Amino acid sequence: MRKSLLLLTTIIFINNPVFSQKVDTLNVFSLSMQKNIKTLIISPKHTIKRDIPSVYILHGYSGNPERTLKKDIPSLLRLSQEMQTLFILPDGNYDSWYIDSKQNNSKYETFIANELVDYIDKNYKTDLSKTAIMGWSMGGHGALYIGARHQNIFESIGSICGALDFTAYGTDYGIPKLLGKNKESWINYTANSQIKRLKESKQKLIISCGINDPFIKQNRDLHQKLITLNIPHIYEESSGEHNAAYWSKAANTQLFHINNYFNGKE
Repeated sequence: MRKSLLLLTTIIFINNPVFSQKVDTLNVFSLSMQKNIKTLIISPKHTIKRDIPSVYILHGYSGNPERTLKKDIPSLLRLSQEMQTLFILPDGNYDSWYIDSKQNNSKYETFIANELVDYIDKNYKTDLSKTAIMGWSMGGHGALYIGARHQNIFESIGSICGALDFTAYGTDYGIPKLLGKNKESWINYTANSQIKRLKESKQKLIISCGINDPFIKQNRDLHQKLITLNIPHIYEESSGEHNAAYWSKAANTQLFHINNYFNGKE
């Protein structure tokens, strides 16, 4: 059961003719980090159902919600109406990796899985049985890491060109400030370390990666591990590199799968 949590929020409504759907810019107060987290909410203009599904979308390393909307997945504006779905785009603070750090006040797992979900469910008409989390690169890591650890919240998980094991390259991408310099202590915070949690999961799991992406081996290895563990999933490879051109298309495909799943078609 999801716990209630009081959050302080500032809401700004965006009135821009470019946006065909309603887009709210929120500053959601995180009790765990004692600061506001900027979050964009895309909702359908006209809803057919009383309660609608929600998908939490996590950006990659160095990204932000505005870039997600303008460059990474601009189709979200159209898809929100077509799929009758709420899209939630939290700011991952450049390089949080969506984990809870014991070394500094960075608790993005707690914020997203507990504080933000609680706020959204209280303030928007969401269907609590239809909640998904997805992301790309660092966000793909975050979606798998958080989704596997909070199976009571997220019914579906999508990872696009996920950076699934940062032990080899994390020194250059902000991991030491989160977890210290001892790489052995990093292992339990990787998405890969959480996969066995999915063994008894009933979640819809979707993994995508471009064949020219530097993370293709990690994703292929994950695919094989899921097969070995007999964990049902969709795995998709197609031409593409580690860039917005690839993950914008892959996100459309994953959202199609998620939408079909929520509507009982998969």
